[in-house]
Amino acid sequence: MIPSLNQEIASAINASCHKLFGTLPPRLVLETPPKVELGDVAIPAAFELAKVLRRPPRKIAEDLASALELPEFVRERRVEGGGYINLFLDRPRTMALLLAPRPPRTPEGPKTIIEHTNINPNKAAHIGHLRNAVLGDVLVRTLRHLGRRVEVQNYLDDTGVQVADVVVGLAHAKELVDSGRAAAMAREIEEILDAFPHDLPGVPARQLGDLTWDLYALVGRTYTQDPSLESERKKTLHIVESAALGRELSGEEARLARLGVRLAEAIVRCHLLTMARLGVSYDVLPRESDILARRFWDRAFSLLKEAGAVQLETEGKNAGCWVMKLEGSSEFAGMEDADKILVRSNGTVTYTGKDVAYQLWKFGLLGSDFEYEPAPYVDIDGQPLFHASDGISPLYRSRHDETGADPSARGRFGKGETVINVIDVRQSYPQKVVKEAVRRAGFPEASSRSIHFSYEMVALTPAAATEMGFELSEDDQKRAFVEMSGRKGLGVKADDLLDQLVEKAHEQIAARSGGEPVEPGRAEAIAIGALRVYMTRFSRNKVIAFDFDEALAFEGDTGPYLQYAAVRANNIFRKLASQGLAGRLSSGERTGLATRPAAQCDDNLWDVVRTCARTAETFEKVGDSLEVSFLVRHALALAQAFHHLYHTHPILQAPDDATRLARRAALELVLSTLEEILDVIGVPIPERM
Repeated sequence: MIPSLNQEIASAINASCHKLFGTLPPRLVLETPPKVELGDVAIPAAFELAKVLRRPPRKIAEDLASALELPEFVRERRVEGGGYINLFLDRPRTMALLLAPRPPRTPEGPKTIIEHTNINPNKAAHIGHLRNAVLGDVLVRTLRHLGRRVEVQNYLDDTGVQVADVVVGLAHAKELVDSGRAAAMAREIEEILDAFPHDLPGVPARQLGDLTWDLYALVGRTYTQDPSLESERKKTLHIVESAALGRELSGEEARLARLGVRLAEAIVRCHLLTMARLGVSYDVLPRESDILARRFWDRAFSLLKEAGAVQLETEGKNAGCWVMKLEGSSEFAGMEDADKILVRSNGTVTYTGKDVAYQLWKFGLLGSDFEYEPAPYVDIDGQPLFHASDGISPLYRSRHDETGADPSARGRFGKGETVINVIDVRQSYPQKVVKEAVRRAGFPEASSRSIHFSYEMVALTPAAATEMGFELSEDDQKRAFVEMSGRKGLGVKADDLLDQLVEKAHEQIAARSGGEPVEPGRAEAIAIGALRVYMTRFSRNKVIAFDFDEALAFEGDTGPYLQYAAVRANNIFRKLASQGLAGRLSSGERTGLATRPAAQCDDNLWDVVRTCARTAETFEKVGDSLEVSFLVRHALALAQAFHHLYHTHPILQAPDDATRLARRAALELVLSTLEEILDVIGVPIPERM
């Protein structure tokens, strides 16, 4: 219930077990009884001891219960059922303890690196990126809330094939399908890029993301209809990578390389502006071009070869390639063609090879590092926008040389003890390869702390797809959800989805307000809350079928339901103050609760307090399991507890001051706990709903 109290109880159990039986329980857990009348803490230790002592659990529980030297907070103990020891807490003192201010935790201990978002910088972000970023951000906030040191990285693949494809589209627009439209878009994109970064505030980020989104789709359609253009993709990719490696390029090659650099930088700004709407932030932006330039792969390749982890194939379909043989590994058993190519026969490194080098750097195992510079991104008004995830420090990005680098940032990033990569479930095989490569390179302990935080895709319900302007077939209209597919033209930009949510939230507010003006930011706050809860309330292994009406509903498992509970609780305190009564508890009232009689805290009110008291263990559960949906479910349980409290324990109608104080204290606890959790989930609380 309360970590410090649980620790005292656990210590008392162990001490008594050692004294009575000469042994400790094989496994010690403390449970919360399902009903308030059964107590506040249930101890099943007797069942574990029965396996060792070969005695009836009930008899063990009776002996243990009488011997326990428990904290003063415990007012009663009972033996229940077949051998549970149930404890009943002193309600006023426990409530005072729960309401006592807690000093902020200073991050300490080994560093955890969390990499998330990771959008290819070639076009606007899409709906799937929203789930990645929100899941990663809530995980970061949770671990920091638990007092852990966390570094947030957003990897930028600025030399990948997706960037090369858009450069191909710009250079060969007249050869694409719908060439007239492609040429017009290419001219507009290049005009925007010409203004970047010298006229950065004037760069229309949304326009650039939309244009490159459409041009990228035209390039893909052209590859399908005219595969000969794919040779330009290979050439362009080689040019982009060569530029990163510092190789000398011809005039036209140098122009295309610069175009790729400007494109990636400008699109990164688009993505960061989108994520800023959601309250998502980062500490450092490592760039793939800098991984190439700093020769991280060369060092990683040496480690793998020295350890015998890779071998050069001399025959068969992989002849000339450096391969990590995986067929004999239990982790890859049953897979067809499990062996992974890390270096192709033409000498180029695969994506997975680069990921291996990046992962080794995160653990501080390469013996190499980047240079760093403050990331030069500003908002549309030209003001610095992006900070590190602590909200104070500057956001950094990697550099390959010392020009413009910040010497004070050297050695600040990387060197994590645990590395968590937030990447969708479709990347499970490459992530397994990365983990295995770290192990085979000679770092089994680091490999064991290399974690793939996987999640399922985001789809749309047919109703949501229709609202986003897609024309669905009769078959699609009957489906539970419609999968996003670029080939079918079903792709939802992140900002478009957010805009639609804001518009629908505005409509709902206007409909309820009787024509009153809707203050700026209110609809946006409700939309952001709706989205963040929708993206996190499902378990990670469940496909999300996004639906606007369900996400924005004021009843059910939604963000607006949580926001409404917090807003309504705040309004109760305002109403009390307006009627000359005390509102939120003063520090003296919080402390004085411990000496109040328990009679005012009846079972129904106390059950609400018990729900609040499970918050700390819920945070720990999320930190251990990395399943953030547990936190959302607990927030929903708190909102339900508030509504129960509102209907059964009205403060204004309290029969006396003592009862009113107990009810105010319970409401204070619910509201402060809900505020705490919503802050971690990233759900804003508007003034009004």
